[in-house]
Amino acid sequence: MNVRSVLEYVPYFRGRLFVVHIDATLLAAGELVDALLDADALHEIGVRLVLVAEGTDTALLAHQAGACEMHTAVAELPLTAGEPARARVQEILARRQVAIVASGTAGRFAEPVQALATALEASKYICLQHGQVPTRRGQPIFAILEQEVAAAADCTYHAELMQAAALCRRGVPRVHLLDGLHRGVLLDEIFSEEGVGTMVHTDSYREIRPLHQDDIPELLSMIARSMADAKLVHRTYEDIMDNISSYYVYTLDDTIVGCVALYPYPQESCAELGCLFIKKNYEGHGYGRAMCRFIEDKARELGFHSIFAISQSAVAYFRDRLNYSPLSRDVLPPSRRAALEASGRASEVFGRTL
Repeated sequence: MNVRSVLEYVPYFRGRLFVVHIDATLLAAGELVDALLDADALHEIGVRLVLVAEGTDTALLAHQAGACEMHTAVAELPLTAGEPARARVQEILARRQVAIVASGTAGRFAEPVQALATALEASKYICLQHGQVPTRRGQPIFAILEQEVAAAADCTYHAELMQAAALCRRGVPRVHLLDGLHRGVLLDEIFSEEGVGTMVHTDSYREIRPLHQDDIPELLSMIARSMADAKLVHRTYEDIMDNISSYYVYTLDDTIVGCVALYPYPQESCAELGCLFIKKNYEGHGYGRAMCRFIEDKARELGFHSIFAISQSAVAYFRDRLNYSPLSRDVLPPSRRAALEASGRASEVFGRTL
């Protein structure tokens, strides 16, 4: 686990409320202790927690939590009791304890549990499941926008994804489906950008935004190796600051994982897509393609008729993945061609009309 990521998330999560629903078949599993130890760590950093035991009995969950020395209290009424049960949960939370409550019914998305999550304005609804989580074509689904769930019928456990999306629309911004048998699942999911389960979300978990001045040191650190290997043109803090309006970053939970730039050439009615970079651990998830499409859209908005890219390390990517056409250097704006010739780099040119 990345310590820097953990430190960044701690102040963000402090004071937030998470509702954790635990499958009935997981309540007696020895692996649940690991998840509860994770939950206790979350409580220690200021996360408010409600642990929901599926069914009508909280005894197993209370026993497991006691073995972990968690600061808990049990709500005597199940959530099927309605407002009195929710009021009791709120009373326990106000005492800075972890609330344990029975759902009173079966199902990970039973109405009484959803009502609790929405009433308490939970930041996260987490399902600890006894077994696997959704996949798509054999690959994990780390995150999916609730608006995209309906069209993702080729996913496993699609019905659960639909229920999660419905809960998002009721006001819970993030719903997580996790394998409760996975050791360290809560911390691995919450304190990493990709996670280890499936998150259905409505908010700006993934965002492409303009580069801020405070981001420049992070950006330089991120692309330093590629600049040293001559895969990217060398840039200094001052270089980036002078053209900061050209740069954009791809963020996951406000953590920068990629960058791209749009350099305009108004006289030639074209633009350059440059400084495209994705952190190694985040390659293969379509983030690079998303940033390229974002820059193309920006270029169209500015009235440009074509876009080009210059690269010596991503030739196959632009040619085969993005379907950019190989171009002669002669088509480049004169100032850009002169700079490329002066650099001595054996870069190739690719482009497309917009």
